[in-house]
Amino acid sequence: MSATTAPQLNTAATKQPTLQQSNIARVQALVAEFQAGRPEGYLAGVHENIHGSVLGGLIPGGDDYRGKAAFQELMGSMDQYMEVSKFEPKNWRAVNNDVLFNVDWAFVWIPTGKLIETTALVRKVVRDGMICEKYHCICDVEAITGEPSPHDATPVERVQELLAEYGAGRPEGYLAGVSDDFSGSVLQGWVPDEMARFNSKEDFGKLMGEMEQYMEVTKFEPCNFVAMPNNDMMFNVNWCFTYKSTGKVVETTAVVRKVLDKDNNLCEKYHMVDADCVLEESPRDVVAAATERTALSTALSTAGGTGVVLSTSLMCNE
Repeated sequence: MSATTAPQLNTAATKQPTLQQSNIARVQALVAEFQAGRPEGYLAGVHENIHGSVLGGLIPGGDDYRGKAAFQELMGSMDQYMEVSKFEPKNWRAVNNDVLFNVDWAFVWIPTGKLIETTALVRKVVRDGMICEKYHCICDVEAITGEPSPHDATPVERVQELLAEYGAGRPEGYLAGVSDDFSGSVLQGWVPDEMARFNSKEDFGKLMGEMEQYMEVTKFEPCNFVAMPNNDMMFNVNWCFTYKSTGKVVETTAVVRKVLDKDNNLCEKYHMVDADCVLEESPRDVVAAATERTALSTALSTAGGTGVVLSTSLMCNE
């Protein structure tokens, strides 16, 4: 299908921030407090009943902490195990109440003295401006400690099996591992919402069949798989594709979360690419969008007293 006949998406921007934009701004503000050496500023945005997994397999008790006091104790013990030289969040995405992103780490693992450079996948659940759940899982825990991750690897293994079917050109093999009540969103923000959001296996099958109307894919590389609690897993996908509506070649990284049900089938999927990266058509568009995001984030920060702005990197792969 030619670029001139590809389906068009209405990209008119709303002036009011969405819940997802507000949640990203809130988490970025709290992370900025942590990076500035003010853990108390970060903790001000943490719910008393926070729970999840942070650096599970690296820090004792990190794989299943419950409560703000336990989380604070976990933060305070990090420097006993790791001497951090880089902590760089990137690839900010949001869906529903979740904020998902990567963190690039460099640290000396004190038990061995070895320098580690790796990536983490992070999921934070935000309600009423407070972090209620936090999962921060580093890739390749076993390569660092010599011990496997404390989280069940079954979701990662199952997803990798299904991705292999998809990658081999057998979408029916992928769909065989999808529950009938499959729900989630894929590529939301630059394909129509009624297509991107799905609530059944049938809807998702239609989405798979229609994606080629919007994109011509030249690279689809899954990487950075991590297991999480609750039958969850996350990973990244490095993409290269032509957006048919404009003919623009897009290189970007997706953040993906998938959940298995009790039958080992996929029951939820969220596959998020930076929509601005796809829809911005020129360097001028990129600069204008970055300026708008800065203004939006400044307004959110002023309202919330957070004093930090959204990332305005002009790279799609921020």
